[in-house]
Amino acid sequence: MNAKELRNAIAETCETHDSLYAKLVKPINQLLINIDASISEETANKILENLKLFHSGDKYITECHFEESQNFLKDGIELLQKGDLANGALQIYGAGLNFASYASKVQGQKNVNIYKNFEENFNFIMDAVKK
Repeated sequence: MNAKELRNAIAETCETHDSLYAKLVKPINQLLINIDASISEETANKILENLKLFHSGDKYITECHFEESQNFLKDGIELLQKGDLANGALQIYGAGLNFASYASKVQGQKNVNIYKNFEENFNFIMDAVKK
């Protein structure tokens, strides 16, 4: 599937699995459709899975944000390394937004050390970009 097809599948899933999380995903996904932004199949599938699992009550929103942040970060680095600077920058921006959402929601709810997550992500970025 190409990016437009993947993003359309996300839009449809937001409609069929309406939830707080779908309401967060839907407008951003539409903006990304409008500018023809890329998305990997792996990340699109993670979003689709998260929309369904959050809707059914089988996944917390913090987990959705964290997993998507990790996927967007990996995709962004790969795109930058391939020379697709615009899409790479968008993916990394999305990773940051999702991580910020995760960090703001998880504090006080779980025994999670977000600074350990920061350190792991910073190291991932530095190691990947230094190659």
